[in-house]
Amino acid sequence: MGTYSYAVSRFVPDPIRNEPVNIGVIAVDVETGKTAHRFMRNLRGLGPRCPDADLESLEKMVKSFYVADMPDGTRDLERLARGHTNLLQFTPPRAVVAPTLEDSLHSVFEKYIGEDGARRVSRPKALLLEGIDEALSGSGIAVQSVEKRPTFAGRRGRFTPDRGVSGDGWTLALHAISFGARARAREGIASALGAAKVLAVDFEDAKKKNDGLECTAVVEPPPDGARWGIEPYTQAKDHLRDRDCKVIRPGGMVSYAKQIGQRLGLFDRRGRPVLRTP
Repeated sequence: MGTYSYAVSRFVPDPIRNEPVNIGVIAVDVETGKTAHRFMRNLRGLGPRCPDADLESLEKMVKSFYVADMPDGTRDLERLARGHTNLLQFTPPRAVVAPTLEDSLHSVFEKYIGEDGARRVSRPKALLLEGIDEALSGSGIAVQSVEKRPTFAGRRGRFTPDRGVSGDGWTLALHAISFGARARAREGIASALGAAKVLAVDFEDAKKKNDGLECTAVVEPPPDGARWGIEPYTQAKDHLRDRDCKVIRPGGMVSYAKQIGQRLGLFDRRGRPVLRTP
């Protein structure tokens, strides 16, 4: 066990009312100066709590925020708190005891923020993930160490897609995004579009530090006849493809899983299982 310092990052949508919202945590190993940080994944989800806030600018601010090592530990955190007094602020540092730096970050984040969009999964997305798992398992890929929530290094510290499959010299990150949730509700569609934008930027950051990292988004379109959502769905696909993230529909997951199986050596070029001798 070790003692680490941390500061909670806070968003202040209205400086006059001064009602900050916790959005992230920075933790520091005071012995080595190493840092770890984590922000909410779904900042657009703050909309109901901050109806007049410019959440798009907040997202950009968080994306561009960089945390270097802090050799002076707690004193560096104090300087960070003093230097940010506008929309993005940081609390004075406190101490936490944990086994590792990452554990300290996780425990503080769960205590003060609790929900970053990764734990609460909508029913449409849950069904989409079930379909992805079934396709992978049906192709024999589940035995090839499919990670449920893999984590890769990125500019913000973490890139966490929904699934991950590793091969020889490559790693495929799989992510599910559903526009089928409340297709006629603008909030549900906006949330899906926001998730696609965050995924695109996170992947772009992570692949710079991880050789062989690829990303595929399984994007469920709005149902036929939906009055609103087609344009955001198209925008989401464009954002992802612009950053070299492959986009497929749920109906193509079975054949795509076989392509993954071919790369893993489970199938030949004709899609037939490769017989392996004990």
